[in-house]
Amino acid sequence: MMFEKSVISAARRLMGRAWEQRGLLEKGFWALMDQGLFATSNFALNIMLARWLTPREYGAFGIAFAVYLFVGVLHTAVLIEPMLVFCQGRYRERISGYLGAMLYGHIGFSILCAPALFGVGVWFVWRGQGEIAISLMALSVACPFTLLLWLVRRACYARLEPRMAASGGALYMVLMLAGAFGVYEMGEISPAAALGVMAISSLISSLWLILRLRVEMPKVSDPLVRDSFRKHWEYGRWSVGNKALSWIPSNIFYLILPLWGGLGASAAFRSLMNLLMPMLQANSALTVLLLPGFVRAREQGRLPSRVRLSLVAYVVPPLVYWLVLGVFHEQVMSLAYGDKYAGYAGLLWILGFAPVLASMKEVLSQAVRALERPDWLFLAYAVSTVVLGTLGVLATYLWGIGGAGVGMMSFQAATTVVVSWTLLVIYRRSSRNSEALAGEGDGT
Repeated sequence: MMFEKSVISAARRLMGRAWEQRGLLEKGFWALMDQGLFATSNFALNIMLARWLTPREYGAFGIAFAVYLFVGVLHTAVLIEPMLVFCQGRYRERISGYLGAMLYGHIGFSILCAPALFGVGVWFVWRGQGEIAISLMALSVACPFTLLLWLVRRACYARLEPRMAASGGALYMVLMLAGAFGVYEMGEISPAAALGVMAISSLISSLWLILRLRVEMPKVSDPLVRDSFRKHWEYGRWSVGNKALSWIPSNIFYLILPLWGGLGASAAFRSLMNLLMPMLQANSALTVLLLPGFVRAREQGRLPSRVRLSLVAYVVPPLVYWLVLGVFHEQVMSLAYGDKYAGYAGLLWILGFAPVLASMKEVLSQAVRALERPDWLFLAYAVSTVVLGTLGVLATYLWGIGGAGVGMMSFQAATTVVVSWTLLVIYRRSSRNSEALAGEGDGT
C-alpha cells in the first residue's frame, strides 16, 4: 500500500513538472511572438528610414532614438522592472488596482520628461542644429504614448499573460507599418513624421491592452498607491543607475560619433546596429520572463541550476546569428540598404558578436535582480563603464565606426565578467546566511 502511494505521488510530481514545463514553453512562445512583432515593426521602420532619409536626417533620427531609449530605461527602472518583481508577490491580491497605480506613475513620469526633452530641442535650435532639434521636439510629444505601450505590454507579462501582449504587438505592427508607408507615399517622410506614427500606433495599441487587462484606477489617496510608489522608489533608485549604465554601450556612440564624423557617421553605425536588433529584441523578450521565474527558483532553492540552463538557451541562438551575419555580411547589407552603406559591411564580424555577450550579461543580471540586490548590479555596471569611458571613446576617436564597435564589445565583455563575479559573491553570502539561520533553528 505504501509502495502504491509512493508511485502515485511520484507520478503526480512528474505530471506536475511536465505541465509546468509546458506552461513555460507556451509563455515563452507568446513572449517571443510579442517581441518578434514589436521588434519587426521597429526593425522595418529603421530599415525604411535608412533607405528613404538622407544620411544627415537618419543620423538625427538615430540621435533622437538613442535619447528616447535613455528615457525608456529610466521609465523601466522606476516602473516596469519593479512591477515585474512585485506584481506576482506583494500585490498579487490587488493586481488590477496595482496596475492602475502604475498608470498614475506613468502620467507623472511623462509630465517630467516631455518638457525636459522639448527644452533640449530648443537648446539645439539655439546651437543651429535644426535636424536634431526638430527630432527631439517631436520626441517630447511622442514619448508619453510610446512608453505607455512599453508599460502595458510588460503588465501583460507581470500577469503572466504574454499572449495578450502579443495581440498588442500585432496591432502595433499593422498600424505603424501602414502609417509609415502612408506618410512616405504622401512625400512627408521625416524623423518627426516617423515619431508621430510611432506615437499614434502606440496609443491605440495601449488602449486595446488596457481594456483587456481590466485595469482598475484606484483613488490617489488609496494606500495601495502610496505603498507601491514607495516600494518602487526603494527598488528603482538603484535600478535607475543600473539601467542608465546599461544604456551607455549601445547608444552613447550615436552621440559621440557626430563629434568626429558628422551625422553621417551616426547614420552608418545605426544602419549596422539595425541588423543586430532582431536578435537583441528576441532575447529581450525572453529576459522579461526570466525575472519572475528566477524569483520562484530562488524561493525553491533552484536558482543556480535555472541560471545555467538559461545561459545555454540564451547564448546558442545569437552565436548562430553572429556566424550568419559574418559570412553573408555583404549580401545582408546590400539587401537592406542597397549600396548606401555597403562600405561598412565588414564591421558586422565585430558588431555581430554583441548579442552573444549581451545575452550572457542579461541572464546573469536578472539573477542578481532576483536576489533583490540592484545595488550590487549598479556597482558592476559602474566598473564596466570605466572601461567604456576610456577604451571605447579613445577607440572611436582613433578608428571611427570600427572603434565604436570595439568599444561596445569591450563594455559587454567587461560587464559579463563583473556581473558573473557579483552573482557568485551574493549567492554564496545568501547561502551562508541561510545555513546559519538553519543552524540556530536546530540549536533551539
